[in-house]
Amino acid sequence: MRHQLAALSLLVLVACAKAPRNGPRVGSAPLPPGTFILAHTNDLHAHYAPNRADWLPGEPDIGGMAAVSAHVRHLRAERGASAVLYLDGGDVQSGTPLMELETEGAAGGAMVDLMAMSGCNAWVLGNHEFDRGFDNTQALIKASEATVLSANLDLPEGDAPALEGLEDHVIFEANGVTVGVFGLTTTRLDRLASPETMTRLDVKPLAETAAAQVALLDPQTDLIVALTHIGIESDRRLAAEVPGIDVIVGGHSHTSMKAPEQVGDTWIVQAGSYARQLGVAEVSVREDEVNSLRWELRDLTDEARPGPPQPSVVKQVAAIEREIKKRFDQQVGESTAALLRDRNSESGLGRFAADVVRTATGADVGLYNHGGLRADLQAGPLTVRDLYQVFPFGNEVVSFELRGDELAGLMLRTTYGVWGARTPALLWSGVHWTWQERLGAPELVEVTVGGEPLDLGRTYRVATNSYIAEQWSYHLGLEPRGLRGHEQTVLQAAVGVSEAGPIAPPTNPRCERAGDE
Repeated sequence: MRHQLAALSLLVLVACAKAPRNGPRVGSAPLPPGTFILAHTNDLHAHYAPNRADWLPGEPDIGGMAAVSAHVRHLRAERGASAVLYLDGGDVQSGTPLMELETEGAAGGAMVDLMAMSGCNAWVLGNHEFDRGFDNTQALIKASEATVLSANLDLPEGDAPALEGLEDHVIFEANGVTVGVFGLTTTRLDRLASPETMTRLDVKPLAETAAAQVALLDPQTDLIVALTHIGIESDRRLAAEVPGIDVIVGGHSHTSMKAPEQVGDTWIVQAGSYARQLGVAEVSVREDEVNSLRWELRDLTDEARPGPPQPSVVKQVAAIEREIKKRFDQQVGESTAALLRDRNSESGLGRFAADVVRTATGADVGLYNHGGLRADLQAGPLTVRDLYQVFPFGNEVVSFELRGDELAGLMLRTTYGVWGARTPALLWSGVHWTWQERLGAPELVEVTVGGEPLDLGRTYRVATNSYIAEQWSYHLGLEPRGLRGHEQTVLQAAVGVSEAGPIAPPTNPRCERAGDE
């Protein structure tokens, strides 16, 4: 197993002037030797500017990289030098039109620049770092001043790193504490990255990789941090399975934790998403273990901002915003009401997305995935930027053929997901079916396509996005036949539908339990 060491002089973080929303407040007094500050973000998703905080009264826009840098800058000035580590839990890419701007040869490269300007010391590769292809991931790593980590992504033919410049781990000195940080990327990458990308890397098991990293780092460090992009449930399993990890700084599940969790001797923290919150932990280390950990999750509101942001961040954000306004802020339509997401069931936005791909192709049926919807639409004027943030991945509209019996099987697969089984529940258009539970399992009762009863022997054309078509094994369970592209992205199709007239949340359900009203 490879390993590389790096020694950095770290600066310090101070507490924000306003009391945190959750958790015990981290103090502001000078830190004694053996105590340092761990600040962290995750799942930034290219959100360089403030974004809606739907958990706060009035749902204000908060955060952004200027806000992150303001907190880090002020805190470091207050607490002294060499006592802070700022880490990010991955998925820095994909979510706003910033991705359409190229910096240092990398689409979305401006985001890693903003992170460096804000003082980020290291970040872990998330699955969305691969959205623009393997070569763009390589360009991002090359462009990043902060160390990029992932110990479980190797070349297929051996134990070497999958990408040039990618590190297993890095060692920092923070106020007398030697901190080893290693990275882990989700092992579900095969369901999230393109098949071409997956031919160029080997994803190693999490627990096995973590145990090897702990064995390497333990003799050299006072504290071991796992910087992960695997989700909160996998973090809990990792903590239970691998002794010796002191702190897990997580990402991937977008979890706004109310308090740090402790599993065995391991502390777990995560800080929401979209640069709207900052996790701050005051960690005291004694005799090679955590003596105490005080943690808070800070909402990055205007009122809580403790001072001015880093000037270079302000300048960069302003330049990005000018370019995006010019290219993406033209109005293309209007929504008569808010179109919102729901990850657990049908929603107005989900039905709209499935309608979009069906309308764009003239297909009989439309399909969409919950995870492909990345923002809500608010009532009022719609701009290209609004629609981009819903459909940020650049996926193409595609269509394929299914027989009626195969379509019924796919509907049943979705019904199992709605019922509670661990199968993907897709979003649908052009169909309606009812189901009931019988003998401990769901069964279809009545199915119509285009208002007509489903014909089991007929061939139907089904529209979707290219991600679902690529990941057919997981989402569809069968390989699409007669697959063809329609020379437009989902975003372009959504713009076309919006330009055709005001849109409203579709209210007609596509999948209903028999007897439900």
